[in-house]
Amino acid sequence: MKTIRTITMMFALTVIANIALATGNLRVNILPLNEDRAVVAISNNVESKFQISIEDAQGDVVYFKETEGDVADYRKVYDFSKLETGNYKLIVSLDDVKGEREFAINHGAIEVGKEKTLVAPVFSYNEDVLRIAFLNHEGENTSLYIYNEGELVYTKALKNSFSVNEGLDLSRLKSGYYNIVLASGNETYDYSVSK
Repeated sequence: MKTIRTITMMFALTVIANIALATGNLRVNILPLNEDRAVVAISNNVESKFQISIEDAQGDVVYFKETEGDVADYRKVYDFSKLETGNYKLIVSLDDVKGEREFAINHGAIEVGKEKTLVAPVFSYNEDVLRIAFLNHEGENTSLYIYNEGELVYTKALKNSFSVNEGLDLSRLKSGYYNIVLASGNETYDYSVSK
């Protein structure tokens, strides 16, 4: 068991360092200019191609754009006059990282909310050991679920710390296909294992 913990910790440190280097420091801002227009400012330490979308409160995409080529800084004035009164999310995606900024259109005013960063976890499965490394930027409650043919066979509440590292010995599970689900806040991430 001590060997699994040591290997998991080494795996997690390597993964976290690689994620930090690959994704830079993604920042998403909305700077209102007047009741209809705002500057959308996106920055990252590493030049990347961004996918930019706006979702309404129901999760429907009302706007989508992909940058042409790799950029580190993106600034553009957006006209929000056609958006109805309500809550929205500006979502910037690159590789396995998402930056979100909540905003609201409220009686002709643009109200900017908090920023949130989401980084997809890294899963690894080798010699019956499942390893998971996850940067929990928001410190949200995180849980792990393992399903076999749609039936829940294992669940575990994980620490809600910034860095979640887990190693599980799956050698006692019978042969078959397993769906691993990591749930953190409103986000879920899937991984499949064949034993």
